[in-house]
Amino acid sequence: MRGQQRYLCKGCGLNFTDTPPRGKPLALKAAAVLLYVSGLSMNPTAQLLGVSTPTIQAWLEQFAAAYAQKPEPEGRAVVIELDEMWHFLKKSPNRSGSGRLGIVLQGSWWTGNAAVVTRPPASA
Repeated sequence: MRGQQRYLCKGCGLNFTDTPPRGKPLALKAAAVLLYVSGLSMNPTAQLLGVSTPTIQAWLEQFAAAYAQKPEPEGRAVVIELDEMWHFLKKSPNRSGSGRLGIVLQGSWWTGNAAVVTRPPASA
């Protein structure tokens, strides 16, 4: 069928073709992870290996899920909603744009969660 040899199972009578397994070899996936952790971004890695950028991202996520531990938070964290952050900044005498350092940490890229980290005000 379509140039492929067909086989018949003697046990159950199923007709099938012996096709090679789908997917890319493990060596190619390992090369993609190695290139990415060496500093090459996903787009050039995908072009170099001849696969799509989402494929590289999926391989990296699979590798991270299998081999990388999630970091545990250090210290104390206060979680507030974005609306609460707006009211906090509006009431604050020292606005965020007037010299206070604010760092935005992305919590989960698929849900849009983020955290804003600021240094606590100096005690008088």
